[in-house]
Amino acid sequence: MLYWLLVFGAFLVVLGLTQWLLVWLKQHGVHINRWIFGLAAFLVVMIPHVVVKHVPIPVDAILYILCAVFAIAFMTESHTVLLHYEKEHPNTPAK
Repeated sequence: MLYWLLVFGAFLVVLGLTQWLLVWLKQHGVHINRWIFGLAAFLVVMIPHVVVKHVPIPVDAILYILCAVFAIAFMTESHTVLLHYEKEHPNTPAK
């Protein structure tokens, strides 16, 4: 039970970090396409494992954290795009 509470807490920390990062980037006029976040989520883990046979565990942990941040950023940005589309097109067939 304690393990799952720690995992949930870690997820909330990563979610908060990602939200803060996206807001900070937008405040500084940086807009990264959501598909770059989506590709980076996988490539940030895959490329080091292809290039180096044995990735140290601390580096691997950092790569997985970055993967989670990029994946959450992709999902958040996709949700923002969907909300913006629904606001501009209120009579969508999905409703």
